Amino acid sequence: MKLQEDAVPEDSGRGKSFRMSSSVKDQEHQMHTLNSTAADQAVDSDTRILRRITPLSEWQTPADAGPPFMTIAVLDLETTGFDPQYDEIIEIAVAIIVIDEQGHVIAVEDLKSGMQQPCRPIEPHIAAITGITDQMTGGKRFVPQQIADHLAQADACLAFNAAFDRRHLEQLVPTVGKMPWICAMADVDWLALGFDGLAQGYLLMQSGRFNSTAHRAADDVASLVNLLAHTCEDGRTVMAHAMAGAKAPSWRFEASDLPYRLRKDVYRRGYRRSYRGVYHRLVREQEHDAEIAWYRELVGRDPTIVPVDWTHRYRADWTWEPVERKVEVASWRR
Repeated sequence: MKLQEDAVPEDSGRGKSFRMSSSVKDQEHQMHTLNSTAADQAVDSDTRILRRITPLSEWQTPADAGPPFMTIAVLDLETTGFDPQYDEIIEIAVAIIVIDEQGHVIAVEDLKSGMQQPCRPIEPHIAAITGITDQMTGGKRFVPQQIADHLAQADACLAFNAAFDRRHLEQLVPTVGKMPWICAMADVDWLALGFDGLAQGYLLMQSGRFNSTAHRAADDVASLVNLLAHTCEDGRTVMAHAMAGAKAPSWRFEASDLPYRLRKDVYRRGYRRSYRGVYHRLVREQEHDAEIAWYRELVGRDPTIVPVDWTHRYRADWTWEPVERKVEVASWRR
């Protein structure tokens, strides 16, 4: 499977036709694993050793792994900005991995990447962040159907920040909206696991690994797979925690008929105004009862509560309709 088309010379008589790009294994082979061990070095309690991530092309099945349980599409996007309805994807990378029931990454079956030339020039600050220039994307186009077919091999999609990647990818490949999604950032309770912060690179370093290149999609995917495979102090992998968080119950609390004077209160609480004007917030199981109590105290009634599973979580707010609930609100509450 290829993720983009490569331009042919314009004098071919056919204008520009395209072919999908190949995998990025040649890039992975440039990454070298540090083979040093603790026995080779004098290490004291004030020293922490970071080892380079394992290239995905060299992935080995863990000794304690069980049989294949699930196939996951680990993906990362580089875009021209944050707004999925205005900004465009300029690079995508997807690694198809296989996990066992305990969340061990037992195989990396495929890694593909591709670029696309955006409609507008890439702004300098985006080029500085991503390392992608107009010259690199010139004449390249994605083939959405082939991307969709590749992702369809997996049982679920996983991104570090699924709320960002899903909203952009659904604009290009609408069928991913029917797939379950796992967010390695929000579906894992990193603080409870002894980690600090929520930046992928920082979390990776706390797991004892580093990647000397970052922000290119394929490199970030390789980093993310290594982070998912990390075994936490509780004996479970990050992938196991992400899977449990993704499958756990959650709800969208919609502030139906919210009095205008209370909008700042719910905003400070974390509610955000949707495309269709309703303030809403994703609520997890552990905060469900406390959130209802807070809302009742503020508004005088319950919010509209909509169950959200891992297929609907992280969807763009213009893809769902708020529940219409006509509630008579006492005048003194308005």
